Amino acid sequence: MRKAFLALFVTGMTCFNASAQYNMEAFRHISIGAEAGLHGLGVEIAMPIQKHLVLKAGYNLMPPGNLLYTDIQIDTKDFRQTQEEYDNTMHFQYKFQDKAIVNAGVQMGMANIKAMLNWYPVASGRFYFAGGVYYTPSAHQDDPFIEISGNVNDNDWAALAELNKKVPDPNRPDGKRELILATISGKEYALFEKDGHGHMLADFKMDPLKYYLGFGIGRCVPNGRLGLQLEAGAMVYHNSSIRCQNQEMELKSVGDSFGSDAEEILDYVDKYPIYPQVTLRLCFRVL
Repeated sequence: MRKAFLALFVTGMTCFNASAQYNMEAFRHISIGAEAGLHGLGVEIAMPIQKHLVLKAGYNLMPPGNLLYTDIQIDTKDFRQTQEEYDNTMHFQYKFQDKAIVNAGVQMGMANIKAMLNWYPVASGRFYFAGGVYYTPSAHQDDPFIEISGNVNDNDWAALAELNKKVPDPNRPDGKRELILATISGKEYALFEKDGHGHMLADFKMDPLKYYLGFGIGRCVPNGRLGLQLEAGAMVYHNSSIRCQNQEMELKSVGDSFGSDAEEILDYVDKYPIYPQVTLRLCFRVL
């Protein structure tokens, strides 16, 4: 009985290995996959190039979406005092308060094409290591990974235009008074006009080329038609930059303007050029 069981076990393992190795035969099989994870949604195609190695290519997209909202306060007390000085001689339709408020949203989003290699230490096994590169297509290279953007309330933007029109500054050639300035990390940034609103923008961009290392369980080319993979890893980026109103920005005390949650996000991506990933992937063997 014991010998029969042992023979059955050996035969089963032999069939399993043969099937797995068959599926890993170089350039003979193709699978397609759909995935979801911390990097967004994606599709990929995989092909074994050796019994232990699988070559993959794909595309990932994380559509921009708001993570949180924050209010940025801007000191406009001097503008209000100027209005009060001239209030006896002229009527102001729009009045400043001591603080102007920018209602801003914190967004994350990115798009990448990728080229990967999966290495299975045991050709017939399910555990693997993954490595490769992500690259942002040229059409998306100007899109920031993290963006903090919002508009000052319309009343204060209209009040600024009215103040510039009625009380021009004699010390400036264009006659305009000071712009609405946001003070972030001890530096002043002027709000600019966008679609008729006073707009503020801070963003974090990373280099188009990123590197990836990870590990997981599951077969890229399933033994049957369908298979699942669970993968964890990290995207490593470099040459990142943080800008505000198209100027380089320091991260000192940005929480005073952006709030503590936004400060934590920006502080992390600035100090640690690593974006963790967890991915669940459904694979379908075509050939």
